[in-house]
Amino acid sequence: MMKNNPRELAVEALTRVFKNKAYSNIEINNILNNSDMSDVDKRLMTNIVYGVIQHKYVLEYQLEPYLKDKKLDLWLDLLLQTAIYQLSYLDKIPEHAVLNESTEIAKQKANRGAGNLVNAVLRNFQRHGAREMSGKDTVYDLSKFYSVPRWLVQLFIDQQGMAKTKEILKSINQPSHVSIRVNTNKTTVSNLQKTLQSKGFDVKPSKISSVGLICESGNLVNTDEFKDGLYTIQDESSMLVAPALDLKPDSRVLDACAAPGGKTTHIASYIKDGEVTALDIHKHKTKLIRDNSQRMGYSDIISTGAIDARKAKDVLNTTFDRILVDAPCSGLGLIRRKPELRYFRQEEDLMNLQRVQLQILDSMVDLLEVNGKLVFSTCTFDDEENEAVVKKFLADHKNFELEPVKHEAVMDKSVKDGMLKVLPSDYFTDGFFIATFVRKN
Repeated sequence: MMKNNPRELAVEALTRVFKNKAYSNIEINNILNNSDMSDVDKRLMTNIVYGVIQHKYVLEYQLEPYLKDKKLDLWLDLLLQTAIYQLSYLDKIPEHAVLNESTEIAKQKANRGAGNLVNAVLRNFQRHGAREMSGKDTVYDLSKFYSVPRWLVQLFIDQQGMAKTKEILKSINQPSHVSIRVNTNKTTVSNLQKTLQSKGFDVKPSKISSVGLICESGNLVNTDEFKDGLYTIQDESSMLVAPALDLKPDSRVLDACAAPGGKTTHIASYIKDGEVTALDIHKHKTKLIRDNSQRMGYSDIISTGAIDARKAKDVLNTTFDRILVDAPCSGLGLIRRKPELRYFRQEEDLMNLQRVQLQILDSMVDLLEVNGKLVFSTCTFDDEENEAVVKKFLADHKNFELEPVKHEAVMDKSVKDGMLKVLPSDYFTDGFFIATFVRKN
């Protein structure tokens, strides 16, 4: 495989994603780190990978008349999709370059026959142009137009209504921006904004978090400020979690599902004389938490443990006045940044995850002190993993009550029945959910 061909490397990344159900951002980074491409070609490769994932059903629909019922190898099918994506969405790329390179890639990876097939299909597409797509508001048409599985479109409609569903679907296929949380124990939001702007970053304050900044593009991991712990990469909506805990300087906090440690270090920023115990089921991920703690300057406050949160009550021999359960979930709120999730999730996953979430919450009950607060959060916005979990937990634990989520006034319209829910289309952030329980006795 050529280490400097963005189109061939895009096909390789996509093949890994769909063959192994891998995260696109990780596969892109793995390939970029081992490539000899220019910055322009790196951007092209990244654009193609995300573009194909975001518009996959549309691209398959455009290819349908020319493939009939042909069964293609995965890489060849994806190669054709990358070509149709470039011809349909990237108007600055010459069409002959797409045709010639795609044909050559097929020849090199397989044989002349594969090259001839690619050439014939793409020339037919050029000749006939793109097929019209229905603009109807049916589940079938919305699914195809926005490249979201039908069951998921139906779920959105059932829970959010048609108007909100269309807003969500339109929003999730737009490129995401980068958001960072400022470590206010080391600098101020305004000072960091000025510093990053002086380095060429287009940085603006977050609309929903007073410690957040957003940047349209650029690598914010390679700056001295990042290495010195002045900020960390974190989505704006997840910055709402630590404030919801209503932390005190001497709070003893359990972060039950903590890796990679973004929320953990945010929690620690409120603590002076207390401590944070951060758990993760995977031992190698606890190192990520420790690395983040060290970089941000909180290693003296944060301790880690490789423990399954469902078994925490059997392992820990202490209690806490604050507990965070940032629970495992479907991640549907992350679809803008991890677009492949839409294809890998199944409807039954939601109920399976609900069971895991309730098991973790059950394990926390006796670890929380009386009058202590337990915050439950997810990076999804479907009811099964959120409101339904809250309802079942309260039904099973009469000594717990729901308390209105502590939040800034700007989020008032996102709070309903005391619970905070953010849709991906509300503020162009990840979808998110937060609820707060208080133990009464």
